[in-house]
Amino acid sequence: MTQLPFPSPQSGAQLWPDLAAWVLDHSVAPQPPSPLTGTEQARLAKLVHPAKRTNLECSFRAVRAGLSDHLGCQSTEIIIEHDALGAPYLSSDPDRHLSISRTEGWSAFALSHDAAVGIDIERVRALNWRQMISMVCAPSESSLLSQLEEGAVLLPFYRIWTAKEAILKAAGQGFRMGAPSIGLPERFIIGETAYAEVRAAGHGYATYCSLHGDIMAGIALKAA
Repeated sequence: MTQLPFPSPQSGAQLWPDLAAWVLDHSVAPQPPSPLTGTEQARLAKLVHPAKRTNLECSFRAVRAGLSDHLGCQSTEIIIEHDALGAPYLSSDPDRHLSISRTEGWSAFALSHDAAVGIDIERVRALNWRQMISMVCAPSESSLLSQLEEGAVLLPFYRIWTAKEAILKAAGQGFRMGAPSIGLPERFIIGETAYAEVRAAGHGYATYCSLHGDIMAGIALKAA
């Protein structure tokens, strides 16, 4: 597991010591593997594509192993349920905020007692970002990306994507709230700073973005 930092831009110290965020490599499989719950087995049964089913199964096991390590309990004690909007929570500790994200070969989770939290990870790969820009970017962000050299666009786009999805998860709305309605600072987008304070739907969100190999991770914590 790789623990993600969440620094204060002023001091470099942790701004919220209660926040914990981890990125998990599926290739480092827990031994022995933990048994799947009935809910997990039902979700796997709905997937037809073998590779997607394998990746999700590895993710279930990796997240449970990571949570058990972090919380100091047995993996069999980790039962993840979902609320009416699909947000995950721990049945043994429903007041603790939990967010989970998955991409091919990797998973991530974030935990906080203090405030709602969101995490998103994406594998950085070549893609036609122009086809996605209307779903992800505010007009000013679209303009900024169009001014960058083609070879310099990919990481800024992934910072926008992961940071906004993390904010939307922390807001409890997912993409229903509309990613283009959120504006991110230019310095954050181009990577001059990893930290930003963002307003969305009347609330503030402390947002952090970092690259780990080819995995971009965005974290957002809702202000009180």
